[in-house]
Amino acid sequence: MGPVVINGQTTLNAAQEIVWKVLQDPDALKNAIPGCDELTEIEPDTYKATLKLGVAAVRGTYVARVQVADQVAPSQYRLRINGSGGTGFVDVDGTVRLTATGSDTTAVEYEFDVNVGGTIAGVGQRMLSGVAKFMMGEFVKSMEKQIPK
Repeated sequence: MGPVVINGQTTLNAAQEIVWKVLQDPDALKNAIPGCDELTEIEPDTYKATLKLGVAAVRGTYVARVQVADQVAPSQYRLRINGSGGTGFVDVDGTVRLTATGSDTTAVEYEFDVNVGGTIAGVGQRMLSGVAKFMMGEFVKSMEKQIPK
């Protein structure tokens, strides 16, 4: 099974520098990554995470490495998540781009390739795609709530 591509765009009601700062905040990341119980910095811009995820009846705990790379402040960075657990593995690799659309609005574009293997891959491409899109939507909503008003 090839990667599931998740992409989208949203506009946040804050200046680009403020959105950038929130997207770089480890606490904001922890709160925004669905199923994230723990996020601990292990080296600059690299974290160890514990994620509890499930698709259909397949649920599991994953230990993941979360890396923020290729940063071009305040306009884009790459996010990589590599996790494994009893039900398989999840690899996410993608780019987040920020563009000021006004003095207090920022467009956030994202595109991620999501690869899964093991038991969790058995639930099927269509279901995984839907779950991945839902989780990305939850991530964006959570980040939006964490922007200072």
